[in-house]
Amino acid sequence: MSITISLPDGSQRSLEAPATPADVAASIGRGLAKAAVAAVVDGEEVDLGAPLHGGEQVAIVTADSAAGRDVLRHSTAHVMAQAVTQLFQGAKFSIGPAIENGFYYDFELPDGRTFSEQDLESIEGRMREIVQADQHFERSEMSLEEGLQLFADQPYKVEIIERVRQLGATDGVNDAEDAVDEDAHEVAGDGAISVYRNSDDFVDLCRGPHVPSTGKLGHFKLQKVAGAYWRGNEKGPMLQRIYGTAWESRQALEYHLHQLVEADKRDHRRLATELDLLSFPSELGGGLAVWHPKGGIIRKLMEDYSRQRHERGGYEFVYTPHLTNARLFETSGHLQWFADGMYPPMEMDNGSYYMKPMNCPMHCLVFK
Repeated sequence: MSITISLPDGSQRSLEAPATPADVAASIGRGLAKAAVAAVVDGEEVDLGAPLHGGEQVAIVTADSAAGRDVLRHSTAHVMAQAVTQLFQGAKFSIGPAIENGFYYDFELPDGRTFSEQDLESIEGRMREIVQADQHFERSEMSLEEGLQLFADQPYKVEIIERVRQLGATDGVNDAEDAVDEDAHEVAGDGAISVYRNSDDFVDLCRGPHVPSTGKLGHFKLQKVAGAYWRGNEKGPMLQRIYGTAWESRQALEYHLHQLVEADKRDHRRLATELDLLSFPSELGGGLAVWHPKGGIIRKLMEDYSRQRHERGGYEFVYTPHLTNARLFETSGHLQWFADGMYPPMEMDNGSYYMKPMNCPMHCLVFK
């Protein structure tokens, strides 16, 4: 029996059943089949091994596309979690999404242990062993109760599943995910969850899709470790977040790493110190600068240039206070809509005064 599917260009293709997006890619060409990492079927991202029933519109996702890189990075994050749990007995893992230019995964190690630079090297080495083994990602779905049993020794996964159950399947995938982390992809929907297995000793809660096998993930680099509160709540546990980057080719990875080196050379914080332009004393608070004489010269030149260009363009200058009575921001609506994002009020002269969040309300008074 054959089935017919549609391609993005409107053409149709017949395949012998059972068929998958991988079969679609292979029917189009060997190069596409090699570059494919996932597919979009009727608007939903799926694994290349997902079954097709006929009548669907199928688009192949390649490794060098934005969507394809996200799949690569998400899969690499899973391999990193697998490596960590193999190397550090008792490690707890939480979420591991793809992010811009890379991925991360958050962990909790027993006895408050922290990852060292040497640990990162060991983890990366174990990841390469997993990649070399070319383990297949196998997706399965199960009930929430089965998931709770499977992840009974992983409290962060249990919390995610419990949160999904609390919200209910009718609230939808995104609501359940947003309640835990906007980058987490754990819910299959319809009261079920999906998990991925790529070895007997590792399974992770995930919606997918993933690359067909770990052999597709050869070009990655672990970069750094940082602290991260679980669910972004400072009252929650402090986890360790390992960041990494992953790309579709060695050339793409090396180019990205080179760009990071070049960007670091031009980091304004580095240059500010080396050239004695400015400093950020801890006594002032994060991001608050003190301009030194050399930096003051550069700042004045830039301000003068900006002023000259504005004058040349026919603009005029006005000046308004940085501190304003609350009545103005009540009239403008700032207090109604943005009070949480403004500095707290200062009480003086029998009234409340705010640091201005923008110039517009004061400028309106100029033309009143």
